[in-house]
Amino acid sequence: MSTRRAKTALCTLALAVAALVNTVGAAAAGGTEQASGGGPPLVLLSQTPWVSAAQPWFNLTLGVSASDGAASVLHVSLTFFGRFDDASDLQQAMAGTPTSTPLLRVTDIPVTAGVGGLTAGACVTVLPDADATAPPSGPGICTAGVPGGTLTMSCDASLDECQGVYAVSVALERTGSSTPLSRFTTFMTYQQPAAMSASGGPLRVGVVLPVSAGGLTTATAALAAHPDVATTLAVSPLAVNALAAARAHQGEHALDQLAGLSGDQLLDQPYVPINLVALSEAGIANEIGAQMGRGDQLLRAAGLKPDAGPWVDTTSTFSQGDAASLALGLHLAGASGVVVSDADLSSGGESNQTFAQPFTLDLAHGASVPAAVADSNLSARFTATPGNPVLGAEQLLAGLSFVHFENPFFSAPRGVVVTPAPGWQPTAAFLDALFDGLSGNQILRPVTLNQLFTQVPAGGNREPVVRQLQAGAADHGITRGAADRIATDRAQLSSFSLAVDGHPATLTVLGDALLTTEQRGLSAAARANALTAYARSFAGTTGQVTLATERTVTFTSQRADIPVTVLSSAPYPVTVVVTLSSDKFTFPNGDSRQLLLNRPTTSWRFEAQARTSGDRLPIEVTLHTPNGQVLIARTVLTVHATEISFVGVALTVLAGAVLLFWWVRTWRRARRARPRAH
Repeated sequence: MSTRRAKTALCTLALAVAALVNTVGAAAAGGTEQASGGGPPLVLLSQTPWVSAAQPWFNLTLGVSASDGAASVLHVSLTFFGRFDDASDLQQAMAGTPTSTPLLRVTDIPVTAGVGGLTAGACVTVLPDADATAPPSGPGICTAGVPGGTLTMSCDASLDECQGVYAVSVALERTGSSTPLSRFTTFMTYQQPAAMSASGGPLRVGVVLPVSAGGLTTATAALAAHPDVATTLAVSPLAVNALAAARAHQGEHALDQLAGLSGDQLLDQPYVPINLVALSEAGIANEIGAQMGRGDQLLRAAGLKPDAGPWVDTTSTFSQGDAASLALGLHLAGASGVVVSDADLSSGGESNQTFAQPFTLDLAHGASVPAAVADSNLSARFTATPGNPVLGAEQLLAGLSFVHFENPFFSAPRGVVVTPAPGWQPTAAFLDALFDGLSGNQILRPVTLNQLFTQVPAGGNREPVVRQLQAGAADHGITRGAADRIATDRAQLSSFSLAVDGHPATLTVLGDALLTTEQRGLSAAARANALTAYARSFAGTTGQVTLATERTVTFTSQRADIPVTVLSSAPYPVTVVVTLSSDKFTFPNGDSRQLLLNRPTTSWRFEAQARTSGDRLPIEVTLHTPNGQVLIARTVLTVHATEISFVGVALTVLAGAVLLFWWVRTWRRARRARPRAH
């Protein structure tokens, strides 16, 4: 293979690597694009994250699609409902319309046309009872002319009956029609001083943001604008590497912002998302170290400083049969703990309360690890309303606030972890709304994962100190055949890498392609196709070294030299071992030779001695890497030996002498027996 063809193959492989990395999240991302393509009729643009007696004004701004008519024929209505006391009722309200008794209806909120399109807005003053009054001034105060009203909750503030989460149903309506064009439910949170000074303190919120290429600049900009909101980042090494390689101003600025974040935690990440259990179960646990090493290399090359915090995997499904493999995988990944999905755990604890305490995860055979769960219901809000991102953020904040309020008698600090599903792409609107709601919040304290494990006690509030994975057999996410191919490919790539002088980009691309075949979530067919593509690329790389030896060699003496020529079009030096083998010849000076291929043509002559004469005597010539694990090239020489050996001559002379002796003796006997003439 020529150098040009090899480079083309590597470019194709690099593109295939990038495409394969996005395979798993493509379906989710595609669904998001489809949902948001036409734009929903009604979206939440902004709202007050919480109200209190000191700031009782609830402001809300909406965006309206012009496709539903002119502003003059449209209007918005708001319906406020009572406080939630049950988590299932809260989840039901997020998905539809609340069913409790309304506290207040605000109707005929006008839709107005402006530079940014159609909008509507309202401001409602929230009071605990009819005797309460609002302060005369303050941030967000309702002003004259702004649609709204006064919500009287009819609760006793002195008994802390007002604090909690309230539903707000928002509907877009057309004049003359009783059927809403669009409807959603957002939430209002009312905070009281007693809730802020509860013995357990504010709810610790561990937000884990997986950041890929499409969302890195958005995430870093939002984090830089909210330095007081501690966040844990799982940044894709591929995304960082792509931004660094592009050298675009925007990308470089994003990396500078990311490197400058001081209150956030940057987790160590594998090159591509992996399932620790699948790799361990398949017998290729050593690949975990390769994944982490490459990921760390790329992150640090971009000026980032990841740390070995907890391992976060809420996508894979773990069960008790996976315990030993998970323990091994966490150890090889250098993780200090683990965050799994709440669905992975066996039942236990306060089943009617949100599980908000870390614990020790029993991994059998004496192994255990600090652990926490990511709340699946709360985490679902990241992707529940893709066309209405601010609403999703506000629903997430409402769910977190409910967890804080759900039991005022808990004495120990509590904490929850939330993280989006794979394929989620952050938007500035979602992140700004979420971080605005966490910034300065008296009942929600954003923390990193390391801080959550430190500040929230394991087993607090009567929850189990030790928990187990759900019952089930071991996971086999990677087939034995695929695992064997990966192990063989790794050994061969390592062998060829040792044969190459330096660290050329070609081998880096090959290594990355092999790591990509281990990506979590690949089907068996997709993994097999990826391994086949890798094998072709590896063969193309080693195929730059070939044998150019003549196929036929003629011996005119008992000893002769056999010339071997090796061609290399590789753009880097390669060390190979040439070996000759045959049962028809001996090689007095050795049958192998190590050659450094640092030019297009390299030759060596092997002295050979024929054991016999004859035609078409074979000699096998092979090229291997120095440790012998990769066969680079092979050919068979055909030798025609014309020189008669000494032994052959002696045998021929002896045979002739015997024949001559026999003939002479036979002739004499015949002569004696012949009758004499008279």
